[in-house]
Amino acid sequence: MLQYLRKVTVSFNGGYSINPGPVQKHELKVGFSVQKDISSEANTATIEIWNMAPGHRNAVGKEFDEITLMAGYMPPAGFSGAGFFNFMGSNFGMSGGNVGIIFKGNIRDVEHSREGPDIVTKIECGDGDKAMRKGVTSKSYPKGTKVEDVVNEMYSQFAKEGITKGEWKFPDDMEPTYKRPYAACGRCSSEMDTIGRGKKFYWNIQNHAMEIIPSDGFIGQVVVLSSQSGLIDSPAVTDNGVKASALLNPEIRPNRPVQIISDMLQMNGVSGTMFRVGACTFSGDN
Repeated sequence: MLQYLRKVTVSFNGGYSINPGPVQKHELKVGFSVQKDISSEANTATIEIWNMAPGHRNAVGKEFDEITLMAGYMPPAGFSGAGFFNFMGSNFGMSGGNVGIIFKGNIRDVEHSREGPDIVTKIECGDGDKAMRKGVTSKSYPKGTKVEDVVNEMYSQFAKEGITKGEWKFPDDMEPTYKRPYAACGRCSSEMDTIGRGKKFYWNIQNHAMEIIPSDGFIGQVVVLSSQSGLIDSPAVTDNGVKASALLNPEIRPNRPVQIISDMLQMNGVSGTMFRVGACTFSGDN
């Protein structure tokens, strides 16, 4: 896949977007840094936009408003595949680019400042911030209640604040029901932490969708990462796994499996091994 025509788009509440469409002759400069992991803490993003028009700066929004950041590489000239934004997060295939959602969440703070002749709009964001702060519960469950039913109740409170249901995969050996009455009170995020620790699964919010994976499992399809698919330099083997850098690929996300092919890993006997993405950082600009 050719990876050299960068594309970055930011969309706000109300339908306003920065750099929409497949090709713009004069795009605003957008820089970003996104941090994601498999913990229950909110993923974060810092987005900077240069020289927005005064009226458009007012359209950015306020705390808890939703924001979506898409980035990747555009299809090469002459590509005749599907419409540019029809995929909404899936790639075009090996010859057609891979622009997709790398962050969807809530605005935390907006700051406009001057840097020389430029006006820079800096937006701090959190994935699922509104749901984590406002999702609360107070309910008792009788003996024999299914664990998944309690989790669904927690999710229903998140859903009221805009969170969708992603892929859920509970541990195969998890006891399906509670042997004693169970009471949940307080923030749903705290209750989910308690349930996850006891039942040996991770829960988190990725791009405004709640996901669940076993402590030793993963969800989604395997992404193969090699020098032909964007791998940069050599991966490093650490006590906690493998660290690798690559050209931006929205399909590489926490909870997903990735297969890394590298001579360096082959020397350590792990080339071609599948790993679960525990944390990833997207950074760059257009």
